[in-house]
Amino acid sequence: MFRKDNIVKIIIGVALLIAAFVIIGSAVFPRNRFEYVSMRDRINPLISQTTSYAKVQKGTQSYDNVQAIDSKTGKNLSYRLDHVGGYDPSREYISINHKGQYVKEITYISKKKYEQAQK
Repeated sequence: MFRKDNIVKIIIGVALLIAAFVIIGSAVFPRNRFEYVSMRDRINPLISQTTSYAKVQKGTQSYDNVQAIDSKTGKNLSYRLDHVGGYDPSREYISINHKGQYVKEITYISKKKYEQAQK
């Protein structure tokens, strides 16, 4: 019914298919809770993208549990951002372009601009 050549081709095809699923799955599926929540918020069409402002710790480039201020109301967001990555440890005020927990971009801002956002 099946020739030996066809069986070998089927086995190789199945092995390649499994390998492709493993590679794609490892790239798509989150490795921790922060990545899962961020990914969920990124694809959720009910969450709008917004800009918020925050004061963060000096001396680090990784900010956890960040309390941000809504740029429209000047009040604290009803939630904290689990994780925000930075790139300048000497600055402490940031503008965060985000969609829920998914942080698209941060920009360091002046203290004056941060204080204006609070009002």
